[in-house]
Amino acid sequence: MLHQLACTLLLFEDDPSIRAMLVAFFSSLGAKVVAMEDGRDAMARIEAAQADLVLLDVIMPYRDGLSILQELRLTNSELPVIMLTEKSGEDDKVTGLEYGADDYMTKPFSPKELLARIRAQLRRSRNPRTAGHPPLILGPLRIDPATREASLPDGSFLPLTKTEFDLLFYLAARPGIVVAHGELLKEVLGYNPEAETKSLVMHIANIRRKLESACPLALTIKAVAGVGYKLVPGKAA
Repeated sequence: MLHQLACTLLLFEDDPSIRAMLVAFFSSLGAKVVAMEDGRDAMARIEAAQADLVLLDVIMPYRDGLSILQELRLTNSELPVIMLTEKSGEDDKVTGLEYGADDYMTKPFSPKELLARIRAQLRRSRNPRTAGHPPLILGPLRIDPATREASLPDGSFLPLTKTEFDLLFYLAARPGIVVAHGELLKEVLGYNPEAETKSLVMHIANIRRKLESACPLALTIKAVAGVGYKLVPGKAA
């Protein structure tokens, strides 16, 4: 028996069969589901719903999910968003994470797997792991959990998404130490450490690219094959 889900979900999905299936599934668990069939008036709908999490289809009539996400992140960086993508839409997945999506699900997907992802995102948003930690100084980078900003001496900031900041902070608190994939999945993303997801790899790649652009030769995230990642001085090999 599945545990109850006490939250409000805002669903943008134009496929009527998928929309009906998700509404029935999550409503049966006690969640309030506000369902939309297209991207019209998306910002007004998001504000009105007061949702705990948004499920956002990429391809929809009137307005696509990526442009909605991009606008949303200009004013709200904390609302959890899971993108719903087509199997062939690899570029959409990468772009979605760059724009600030916390995760994505590829169609067709299991409602139970999506439920696990939703629970993980809700745990993260309700219990931020960086709360109360002092700033970290690593090389030229100052990572402040109070403001959730990573700044450089010239006053510029790394343009990190919520999930990217959490991953960078976790690695920065353990400089030079290899952190296992499973540990990052569990302690930062909130998933089962055995979870099958490529989103961690994509988030790390985005952070690495931003570090190389902002402070080349200073810091990078090194992959240790089959084990995990570590934050080290210098450029990736």
